[in-house]
This record gives sequence, C-alpha cells and structure tokens, in this order.
Amino acid sequence: MKGIILLNGVAPEKVNVGKDDFVVCADGAYEWAKEKNIKIDLLVGDFDSLGYIPDTLPVLRFPVEKNETDGEIAVSVLEEKGVKQIDVYGAFGKRADHFFGNVALLDFGIKKGIEVKLIDDFQQISIKQGVVREKVLKNGTISLVPFDGDAHIINSKGLFYPLEDLVLQCGSTRGISNKATEEVIEFEVKSGKVLMFESWRD
Repeated sequence: MKGIILLNGVAPEKVNVGKDDFVVCADGAYEWAKEKNIKIDLLVGDFDSLGYIPDTLPVLRFPVEKNETDGEIAVSVLEEKGVKQIDVYGAFGKRADHFFGNVALLDFGIKKGIEVKLIDDFQQISIKQGVVREKVLKNGTISLVPFDGDAHIINSKGLFYPLEDLVLQCGSTRGISNKATEEVIEFEVKSGKVLMFESWRD
C-alpha cells in the first residue's frame, strides 16, 4: 500500500491513485479533490481553510493552534499505518512558507524510513542518500541540490554530466540542470543528502 497526501496548494491536473492506496486529504484540499472525484480515506486538519467539516468522510480534527502543519500530521498518520512510500500532491504554489515546509516533509519522512515525493504536473522532488537507483523520464532534467550541508557523490550512471567524486557544496548551484540519458539513473551519495528534482515539462 502506498500513501497519498492531498494538500491545499495548486491543484494538479492529474493525481495517480492506485486501488489499494490510502488517501489522506488535508483541510482545504478537499475542495479540489472533490471536483476531481478523488477517493478520500481520511480528512485531516484544523479546517481553517475549508471552513466546514464534511459529514460524509472519516475526519481527524486538530486545533488551529498547533505545532505541526496539516501535511506533517498526514505523514504521521500514514506512518502509523506502516506506509513506506508517500506521494504528495498540491504541495506547490500559493504560500512560499508552506511550500518550504512541504519540502521539509521529505526529510521528516526519510528519518522515519519513508520515501516522500512532492509531485505536480511539471516535476517531482524527493530526498536521496546512499545508493540510489531511480526510474526516470529519459531526456528529462535532473537536478541534485545538497540538503542540510554538503553532499559527496562518488559515482553516477545514466546522467549526461557524470558525477564522479564530486562534493556538492551547500549554497552552490553546481548540481542544477543535468539530463537523464537513460530510463534508469544511478548515483551514490557517500555522505550527506540531496534533493532530487525531476522535471519532465518545460
């Protein structure tokens, strides 16, 4: 089972939900999810954005004054269900602080052994460490940005610009705009973590 989280950012054109996936919808995302007829298994949040609580769905309500975002609550709910992979939609656009918080969910997840991806119609973002083997769009743009300090990449395959014994320094743009030459890319992050951006539409 994969987890799906719907957030109240810019609604994507398409959301990929498998029949066995568990869908957690956060607060105001309910409006666009309802328009797209997306099945929702649980609605969470403080409901300050939505302004009402639907009576047709299971609801987990939290106070407005809390220490976590609705997105973090949704990840924690899926962690309790044993989910190891989460796709997040609606994470982009609108408030920049919320987008930055959504990027932080990637690290929040990986510390719990969960791979979290932020996905929209143009790209996806994830955090990578250790040995990475990822299926991607051939000829798509791949950018690697160090997260929480420098990142040392010792080798790579399937990228136009090879990454061999390369330290990506925090604050540098060195890893932006590489290209996938194969449908599967590989690289090893010997130390540190990188944000991996896969862009498939210019």
